[in-house]
Amino acid sequence: MRIGVQTWGTEGDVRPFFSLATGLVARGHEVRLVYTNVEGRTFDALAKGCGVDARSVGAEYFLANKETLGPKMEAVMADPQPLRQIRAIIEHTMDPVVDAMFDAADDLAAWSDGMVGHFMTHPAGAAAAKHGRPYALVSLAPVLPSRHYAPIGTPDLGRLMNPVFWKILGFVLESVLRARVNRTRARAGIPPVENLLANTMQHAALALTAVSPTIFARPIDWDRRIHVSGFLGIGETAEPWEPEAGLRRFLDAGPPPAFLSFGSMMNLGGDKTEEAVRAFVAALKLAGARGIVQAPPSATADLTSDDVAHFIVRAPHSQLFPRCSVIVHHGGAGTTQSALLAGRPSIVVPHVADQFFWGDRLHARGVGAKPLPRTKLSAERLAVRLRTTLDDAAMAARSAEVGAAIQREDGAATAAALVEEAFAAPQARSPGVTK
Repeated sequence: MRIGVQTWGTEGDVRPFFSLATGLVARGHEVRLVYTNVEGRTFDALAKGCGVDARSVGAEYFLANKETLGPKMEAVMADPQPLRQIRAIIEHTMDPVVDAMFDAADDLAAWSDGMVGHFMTHPAGAAAAKHGRPYALVSLAPVLPSRHYAPIGTPDLGRLMNPVFWKILGFVLESVLRARVNRTRARAGIPPVENLLANTMQHAALALTAVSPTIFARPIDWDRRIHVSGFLGIGETAEPWEPEAGLRRFLDAGPPPAFLSFGSMMNLGGDKTEEAVRAFVAALKLAGARGIVQAPPSATADLTSDDVAHFIVRAPHSQLFPRCSVIVHHGGAGTTQSALLAGRPSIVVPHVADQFFWGDRLHARGVGAKPLPRTKLSAERLAVRLRTTLDDAAMAARSAEVGAAIQREDGAATAAALVEEAFAAPQARSPGVTK
């Protein structure tokens, strides 16, 4: 089959779709991937390493407006209200490029036999509906209703109350997204919708939750089309890497160091990024630990690597994390599962959205410290968690066990097989629309 894939978001929202595309190519399908990275990055090297036909859409906007977007995103991450966070994220990082995203999706759908889209990438769904293509959506955290767990950001009060919270979340998402979705559907020449989630699930051939079943079991009340596929990670062969000489010396100079970074959040945070880096270094000193700090060059320009902290710009998590002792991160789905895959405990400092879910999930499983929200980050608080985690042999053992279980999974192969099966089914074609 010819399969079009579209995603939008930070690097953590882009990389899993390269993994899925690689899995689909391995099964003999022709794949075209379109991505919109809100940091303005392009992934040409990754596309080449994965053997995937991929192109960027909208990067020029984010690069041209980087200076103004930084303070806006700082305000988003400091806002305690999830509804305002969601609304602001969409306003600042999707609205300005949504027409370009739809044009790309329209081209993909016209070419393809089926479409796969990020859960939030509604232009892909509209284009699939316009052209009568079967559609599969992919979420990187559990976002579909079930009485067996609560929506992200709400307390889990059991099977009786969880459906109430899901209804409230539905109203919230409708208030933020319905007008935007229907504007795109109008461009596609298809009717508006009244209930976004119901409409999506009515016409979707498949919904994948790209999370390891080791840490999130599929709820029994989900629709049969909803699956937990496993982590969509990038294989080492797609990203050849050797640590540069300074990093190699640091790794070899003592016990495994901590790893500290807020990933893509550090590319969006402006002055807050420099504050985070200073907190990292101070926390390492207070904890009597050593660590690798990953941050943009602008945030470390006045700092020099020493025997406590070594600064890097980038490194593949799959290859660096196994050489570290503990992973301090923002709780993005990709970084979280990379830490789990490496069998290393986490200290999660959540900023927005599903990052709070991941922090809570790891702590409850005993493979992560109690989450430290970004708004409460200090060197002292982080140092206590660092020292406690490094001294917790039981947590290290549990993390290694979980890592070994995840290493036996193959999320990309599982997800690709599920997409293939769903798109090949006779009922996958949208009713009443010809190809």
